[in-house]
Parts: sequence; structure tokens; C-alpha cells
Amino acid sequence: MNFLHFLRNEGVDFKGRKLSDIWNFSDIEIENNHDYIQLVFPLNKPSRAVFHGFYLKSDSEVSSIRNDQVSKDNLVKSKTWFLGFLKRNDQWRNYSNHNQLRITRIIECLRLFLLDEEADNFYNEIVSMIGENDKINETTLDFWSKA
Repeated sequence: MNFLHFLRNEGVDFKGRKLSDIWNFSDIEIENNHDYIQLVFPLNKPSRAVFHGFYLKSDSEVSSIRNDQVSKDNLVKSKTWFLGFLKRNDQWRNYSNHNQLRITRIIECLRLFLLDEEADNFYNEIVSMIGENDKINETTLDFWSKA
């Protein structure tokens, strides 16, 4: 899979989906599909949660995305898209939820490809969304703060 082409919304993922197809997922599709988050927010390490094996395996792949403004703009758009999902749904505010792992990944991805400020802003927005009745565990909060 060519991550640069995918993040530019020019290529497809291993299931034939363009980035814009994923942006058009319903909230149910966002919640129930587990094979897209590693593609929309790639990292230079394999996922421990999904075993499709797609990740950035070389420094040149990372550099190509870092140096491509369209890809970086689409990462920001993807961040906003996922924040919208979180704002519309409450299931992630429990003691343990797979969306909390997704949040960690997004912070790490933003830090890898964009400015620390972009990752910090995402982290701060997530923290500001947490209410006093939410049950997010301290371990998760620690992962987010260190991502």
C-alpha cells in the first residue's frame, strides 16, 4: 500500500477505499470498523491491535509524508473528522474503550508528521471534552500525555 498516495486521497487502501470513502463513514462504521485507523493515521511501527501489517516501514516513507503538504492537510482534516465522531458519541468515555487507543495513535501520528503544537492541540481538545462523570482510567490519560 502506498501511504503517500492514500493520504493525498489519490490512491486506495488494501480494501480499495480512498481516504474520502473513510471520511464518509457513518458513526456506526467508524465505531465498528477496526482496519482503517492505522491507515488514516499511520505510524512508523506496527499496530499491536490490528494485524493487517500496514505501517510505515522506512524513513523515506515518513519523509515523503512529512514533505507533502496535501498529505499533511489531509491529516489535519482526518483529525477534525475523528474529533467530530468523538463529540457525537459517548462510548469512548468509559474506563476502557478502543477509541482511547485510537486517540493515542492520532496524537502520535500528528506528532510524527506535523508540529508538536498540532498534537498538543488535539490532546488538549480531548482532555477538555472529558467531563467529571467520565471514567477514563489514569493509565490511558498517562498514555495520552506522553504520546
